[in-house]
Amino acid sequence: MFYTAVFKPSKTMDYSDQAKKLAGKTIAVQDGWMISEGPFEGQQCYYIPNSHVGWIPACDLKGLEPISYTRWQEIVKSLELE
Repeated sequence: MFYTAVFKPSKTMDYSDQAKKLAGKTIAVQDGWMISEGPFEGQQCYYIPNSHVGWIPACDLKGLEPISYTRWQEIVKSLELE
């Protein structure tokens, strides 16, 4: 599934420089997996394909909501991650 949310990075997660530049912005993410260890154990995580952002725990995504694939592509392109 495809989602949009505002990225609000927590201080617990050590994000890449690319991810830090997205703080406070609306981003497009895809379903990831359940985190099995660490401070985010048991949470769903999400990711931005073809980026160096890495996985993002659900608690760092505010207003997470499903969107169409077309809208998701538009948001990904607007982020200029490449």
